[in-house]
Amino acid sequence: MRGRVLVVDDQLRARRVLVNELEDAGFEVSEARDGVEAWKEFQRRDPDVVITDMVMPRSDGLELLGRIRACSEVPVILFTAFGTAQTATSALKGGADDFVCSPDVEIDELVALVADAAGDSRPLDHHPGLADRLAGSSRTMERLRGRLSGLAPLRTPALLAGEGGTGRSTAATALHELGSTAGGSLLELTPQRPFLDPHAPEPAVVLLDGIERFGDAATRHWAEWIANAERDGFRKGPRILASASSAIADLSHDEAFASGVGRTLLRFAIELPPLREIPEDVPAIAEKLMERIGAAVGRPIRLSPAAARFLREQRWPGNVRQLERVLERAISFSRGRQVRREVVADVLSDLEESLDGIRARESVRERNEVLRLLQETGGNVTRCAEELGRSRAAVYRLIEKHGIPLRRSSR
Repeated sequence: MRGRVLVVDDQLRARRVLVNELEDAGFEVSEARDGVEAWKEFQRRDPDVVITDMVMPRSDGLELLGRIRACSEVPVILFTAFGTAQTATSALKGGADDFVCSPDVEIDELVALVADAAGDSRPLDHHPGLADRLAGSSRTMERLRGRLSGLAPLRTPALLAGEGGTGRSTAATALHELGSTAGGSLLELTPQRPFLDPHAPEPAVVLLDGIERFGDAATRHWAEWIANAERDGFRKGPRILASASSAIADLSHDEAFASGVGRTLLRFAIELPPLREIPEDVPAIAEKLMERIGAAVGRPIRLSPAAARFLREQRWPGNVRQLERVLERAISFSRGRQVRREVVADVLSDLEESLDGIRARESVRERNEVLRLLQETGGNVTRCAEELGRSRAAVYRLIEKHGIPLRRSSR
């Protein structure tokens, strides 16, 4: 037997077809008609893979996924006949290993997905360079590297979402350098500089960094660009990568984004986890950073076991970027062959105090800038957004965030 599979679907005929195909492929298969029955079967059978419909009576696929993820990391594949960007996001955010819109796939493709999840075949095994760039042995990081490995050889756009400091730029560079565009150039565009120079050579990759903060004109431009590229099968022009500090779920629920530039990007979206969600990976990430920083400053050095445990216990609101800053200073202030716990704790305490001051000053600066532009434009949010290089929706969020009274002048 190739492994135990639990098939969950309230449609008897469809369920039996998949069960028969999986059994013919050599799997031991059990079945259930809804989430309640499936949970009992899961506890009794301890399957290697679960493949479940999303929409079912009594208890749906997301509820079943939540129960499973509370106690197990067994691969779970969700499918539905009514897939949207929002349902896909809910499934993947809930911890699903894959999401399938069933009308788009054949039965043999479902069997192949199950075989891959069961570890029977690994056509999308990690590129050997990814573990050095995105370290960690948790299932979350394994899944991230697997998805990047799958996207790298393609020409499709890709969206890399995650909080600041989670490694979006690292992931974008990996997609470029380890994939179909290796050897070419990567050009980063920002909300302040959102368009290509028509007189410059065309790059192999364009990274739209902070796509959710691009102004309305730039967003429309890139939505049209991506739509035209898709009609041509993504065979011509640079590959488009985008990054966003907003979560995929939030972007999916932003109607303007999801129906515009996000229409294609959200289909190829990957979310990078914050460090607080993968504390078990912090020591491994820290060791990789230590190697790089130590080589740069000419001091080969390692973390003491106590320092590694201390790093794992922290929340890291600034994620990998904050971790790197702490380690850089800790290495500089250390003597001997190890960075000790007390040195790391002192550096972290100093940086936290300075970061609080930086955040306060940045908030004041941001508020003053919005106020100034609103006064100069007579309260015209559209013109203010153009000056800031942001969308009108983003400016309204800033106005609400800082409690700015919005009044139009009589001009």
